[in-house]
Amino acid sequence: MQLSIKSAVAVVFSLLVSMVAQAGEDALYAAEAPDGATFIRVVNADISGSIPQASIGGKAIKDIAPMDASPYIYLPVGTYKLSVGERSAPVTMEKDRFYTAVVLASGELEILQDKTFKNPRKALVSFYNLTDEGGIGLKTSDGKVAVIDPLEALSVANREINAVKLSLGAFSGGEAIAQTPLVNLQRGKVFSFFMIDAGGSLRLLVAENRVDTSV
Repeated sequence: MQLSIKSAVAVVFSLLVSMVAQAGEDALYAAEAPDGATFIRVVNADISGSIPQASIGGKAIKDIAPMDASPYIYLPVGTYKLSVGERSAPVTMEKDRFYTAVVLASGELEILQDKTFKNPRKALVSFYNLTDEGGIGLKTSDGKVAVIDPLEALSVANREINAVKLSLGAFSGGEAIAQTPLVNLQRGKVFSFFMIDAGGSLRLLVAENRVDTSV
């Protein structure tokens, strides 16, 4: 009888561990937003100050620090007006699509379409060249492995890679111009690398993509 009880406890414990692991995986990969929603975030590429508020579709994204990216918020599919300060831009947002609105140093708004990512076995690297210079690519910081080929100004490209911990660098004409600290690229997640001109000094920033469903 004692052996049977121990066996039963072991089975129950095993099931609980399995359920917790599955719940964690669901939380990691499953979208909490409604099915068919569309997503947008704001990147502040203007080093002169924070963005107090960006508004779209009756929702507000607040307090975006210089050289920082907000979380994505979700909206129903449709065409909207994004307003940041005195600037505004139309945005047509499609089902299950992700968009990044970049506030440039000039105050102009640039809308870029992001890659929708649903591969739990890989990490996604998204590289944004938010400078006025073309020909900037992303490599491992030692320059030995190309991750994303050189991009034109104000453009984005993506690549799925295996989970790994490494430092990446921005390169132009074979020369390293900026690099990140060590980044833990985890499977099932998206990491954005932003090349920004910080007042004449080029900076490569990294942020893990997040969705804020509380807005």
